[in-house]
Amino acid sequence: MTPTEMDAQREAAAAIVREAGARALGYFRHRAALAIERKGQQDLVSVADREVEELIRGRLAVAFPGDAVLGEEGGGDGAGERIWVLDPIDGTFNFLRGIPCWAVVAALVVDGRTELALTYDPVHDELFTARRGGGARCNGATIRVSGQAGVETSCLALAYSFRQEPESYVAMVRTALRLGFEHRRSGSTAVQLCWVADGRCEVFATRYCSAWDCLAGLLLVEEAGGRASDFVVDHGLLGKGGVVACTPALAPEAEELSGLRLRRD
Repeated sequence: MTPTEMDAQREAAAAIVREAGARALGYFRHRAALAIERKGQQDLVSVADREVEELIRGRLAVAFPGDAVLGEEGGGDGAGERIWVLDPIDGTFNFLRGIPCWAVVAALVVDGRTELALTYDPVHDELFTARRGGGARCNGATIRVSGQAGVETSCLALAYSFRQEPESYVAMVRTALRLGFEHRRSGSTAVQLCWVADGRCEVFATRYCSAWDCLAGLLLVEEAGGRASDFVVDHGLLGKGGVVACTPALAPEAEELSGLRLRRD
């Protein structure tokens, strides 16, 4: 498929993600009425997650008939040449508590490689998109990773899941403090990866996430001039594991604190 054709698909997907974000934002503004269920410790889900994913799936079926879908709520087997990987609301805990840091996320994986990335933050109306080989954008404007080269002027973003061993997170924080990083944990892997792509933070690291949390953000960072690990190669579409992404000058520190390897190609 040509770059022009992929750009057209990105624009079609962007319209779908924006519509889904508007639906999610409506739920966010009336979140007190939502019924909440627990999937695990500090792992919540509501009708908003499910209905937003159903909306995206329905629109994708019309726009891209024949494409497979893998979603956090609706599942999927991860099989197919072209697979849309979805997180209807990344940062559900924030969403349900009224914390304005969450996003609607979609990534297109073709033959095991992420080709399109879309992360929409409806609260701030920021749509981050990328096409492999075509750069990264926020609301249509080109974005780049930070030019910071020193830890002492850099910000690290972290994520934690109660499904991982607590010590693995504590070890990252301990190393980050020893190296001298300022650090943040916002509660949304997808949003924090956008922050690295847009130069708001220099490094993102987590030892536990799913494909729908990170695939879009990893491509955004790479297309913004940064470096990132390869989730599909390391864990597969259905696996769980860690990822790291950073501005290039801080690659050694990013690998040291995360214990993970960045792509070398």
